Amino acid sequence: MTECSIKRILNPGVIVLRRFLPVLAAFLLGSFAQADEYDTLRLKWFDTLVGTGYDTQDPVVISKLNSIASSANSNWSSMDKSPARTFLWSDLASTTVSAHITDNYNRLRAMAIAYATPGCSLAGNATLLADTVAGLDWMHANRYNPTKSIYSNWWDFEIGSPYRLMDIVVMLHDQLTPTQRANYTDAVNKFTPSAMTPAPGGTTGSFTGANRMSKIRVVAVLGTVIKDSSKLVNARDAFSNLFEYVTSGDGFYEDGSFIQHIDFPYTAGYGQGLISTIAPVFSLLSGSTWAVTDPAQANMYRWVHDSFEPIIYRGAAWDLVRGRFVSAPNSSPQSVGHEIMDSILEMTQFAPPADAVRMKSMLKEWVLSDTARDFVAQRPLATLALARELVADPGVVRRGELIGHYSFPAMDRGVHLGKGFGFGLSMCSTRIANFESINDNNLRGWFTGDGMTMLYNADLTAFTDAYAPTVDAYHLPGVTADVTHNKLPHTSSSIGVRAQGQDTRSPHSWVGGAKLDNYGATGMQFKGVGVTLTGKKSWFMFDDEVVCLGAGITSTDSRPIETTVENRKLNNAGNNAFTVNGATKPNTPGWSETLSSVNWAHLAGIASAGDIGYYFPQAASLSAVREARTGTWAEVDAGSSTSPITRNYLRMGFEYGNNPTNATYQYVLLPGRTAARVAHYAAQPQITVLTTTPTCRP
Repeated sequence: MTECSIKRILNPGVIVLRRFLPVLAAFLLGSFAQADEYDTLRLKWFDTLVGTGYDTQDPVVISKLNSIASSANSNWSSMDKSPARTFLWSDLASTTVSAHITDNYNRLRAMAIAYATPGCSLAGNATLLADTVAGLDWMHANRYNPTKSIYSNWWDFEIGSPYRLMDIVVMLHDQLTPTQRANYTDAVNKFTPSAMTPAPGGTTGSFTGANRMSKIRVVAVLGTVIKDSSKLVNARDAFSNLFEYVTSGDGFYEDGSFIQHIDFPYTAGYGQGLISTIAPVFSLLSGSTWAVTDPAQANMYRWVHDSFEPIIYRGAAWDLVRGRFVSAPNSSPQSVGHEIMDSILEMTQFAPPADAVRMKSMLKEWVLSDTARDFVAQRPLATLALARELVADPGVVRRGELIGHYSFPAMDRGVHLGKGFGFGLSMCSTRIANFESINDNNLRGWFTGDGMTMLYNADLTAFTDAYAPTVDAYHLPGVTADVTHNKLPHTSSSIGVRAQGQDTRSPHSWVGGAKLDNYGATGMQFKGVGVTLTGKKSWFMFDDEVVCLGAGITSTDSRPIETTVENRKLNNAGNNAFTVNGATKPNTPGWSETLSSVNWAHLAGIASAGDIGYYFPQAASLSAVREARTGTWAEVDAGSSTSPITRNYLRMGFEYGNNPTNATYQYVLLPGRTAARVAHYAAQPQITVLTTTPTCRP
């Protein structure tokens, strides 16, 4: 049979037989080994990786297949194929940076996916296969084998590389010789022999939260390939620890918090990684000899509603629980939110009926209310049909807008959801660190745990579209900061640069809040890192207003101290209308003004219902700036693009000058109000501030 005839078979109009490709390959290679339960699971994982049941004439599918081919071709064409090569890709040639091992396998995985995906233009391409396998052999001989020792970052040896390598082995299983399969799996078995015990030279800290789930995935897939029941038993049993709620350190907490790396909120970071891995692996083992039967698996469905539901706003995951990954150029609140949604969609396939119904209703609400990104069109081939079915199913009723107050004391975060808006709080304390910056990530996260506030509304792109590299990191909404204290240069480590002050806990434990029905109150005593600045903050969150108060703001460093009320990304022209006390201010970038006796202000949104009002219970003196800010991704994520990006912002806040003593602030956020309604509110305010002092007395 010629290559052309193989391609014709691999590119039918509609892919119906889910396991046609591996069965065909086995036939062509003369492999007639008797199939068993291990083979069934391996082929099931093959389906998870490349998808099944899709129409290759569907325009959306065609676009995805073209994208798969494009990625593979890019890697294939740039790969060094010379006999005497000393690397596969010139930018991944290091023998001391472990991330290069993972990245090499990542590119080989993209090539393997193109070869194995039915309908892809590269499916069954013999030359692509030969170069991919040669690359695998080179990696085994030179970079990743049982004789190697862990260097740089343990994660690349124990999770990153085996995670990708095992996927490749599954996709190319019948095209590999028994010796090749043994070589690759022996390397994996050395560095990830168990989901519960460390590898030689590894770390015992790698078995919590998302890291534990990643190891479960590696060990489970390894067990199916090498046909080792003990591996599958190990993977199954490792779930039990994962299901348990924790009271300290990494994992899920009863209050809905999720922590990774001991003291960082990471629900939409490592938590997203955990749920995106648990869904397919749990499904893989379901119905098999090694199915998970621990009744504590019920907690997994609680996570969906206690931990994830409040931190996704109309499809966007809150940055305040994304940790250092907010600086990733290829990541956004919408993309991460959709990945979480995709995982929950997979969970509906094996969840108890009542849980599945509730999850589908929630998902449908997010899908249909997200005006920033098309969830269905962005699904991978493996879940595209499920997404389309969800939207089309008249039996799935939209949940409706989620209203409520959610306090996460175990991670010093708060989310308040009102009609048409969401308000988030990011804090730190003696328990939770201010921000994480490792592996070259989040290099300007300096103030994100110092009381940063986020206001989501109809402008769903407010915190995406290059927000991280262009926003003024010294002037984040809600933060009181020493705005000229130098935070550069970054510090270096064995696994990359990191921002100064990262992983610093506050000396104060007074951080937390309370709720009454859908209302909430939160307080924070803060201390700036490396400066004398101290103070206290409080937020009172009601149905359609958020009262923000500050007191005791004191510094002795002879540098200016400011509290930022707003720093909002504007439209492309930067001309959103800004009104103060009824007067419209200039809408040209570059405008700045010191505003006096401000009673109220209003900023027009980009989208309908995206307006924001501001009421000042005490007539305020504010600085205001409309500016076009330019930055690069490399400034927040080392090694990323150095191409300049410009976005427009409107910023306003309180200026206290040098060395303030017991300074205060008062302002009220009024989401969704027109300028006329804000003016009306200011004339007849619905709140009264009784006091703003460091110590509140009755």
